Amino acid sequence: MSNFTIHTENTAPSESAPMLAQLAAAIGFAPNIFAATAESSPALAGLMAINGSFAASSFTPEEQQLILMATSVENGCVYCVAGHTLMSKGLDISDDVVQAMRNKQFISNPRYAALREMVGALIHHRGRISETTMTNFLEQGYSKAQFFELVLGVSVKTFTNYVSNALTLQLDDAFTPYRWERPADLKKTA
Repeated sequence: MSNFTIHTENTAPSESAPMLAQLAAAIGFAPNIFAATAESSPALAGLMAINGSFAASSFTPEEQQLILMATSVENGCVYCVAGHTLMSKGLDISDDVVQAMRNKQFISNPRYAALREMVGALIHHRGRISETTMTNFLEQGYSKAQFFELVLGVSVKTFTNYVSNALTLQLDDAFTPYRWERPADLKKTA
């Protein structure tokens, strides 16, 4: 949507500018999702806080990226799937796993498959998951505490997915090589 600004440190509200600078210093640029959210300093601060809390979870960095990507795929977020594909590449997650996650295909790693299953069940059933889904998650070696951490990851990613989808955010240059298309069943609702 053209009436929303993708802020820079120079155009952001005074409370948001230092947060954008912090992001740029940490990763080399302030992604458009954060730059757009900078319109509201409380929203940007909340996004950064919950993002930081999820990053501090007991999931490995690889598992965190797969949770975030699975959420983005389920929510049909073109922007976030591309971004998390780039981040997954930086973690040396195999191309097979990344492509299977992006395309909702079979994943041979049962732990990764359990993460995707849990994310999908939470989103599609609005939290009302089956006992089988929970049992599978726990049987793959995840803890009860990690269930709450996974819900935290789904929560932070749902915020960015909804903002990205609502504003039809343009991909950052770094994300462009990892462009993703929504499946046909999600295109008709966007």
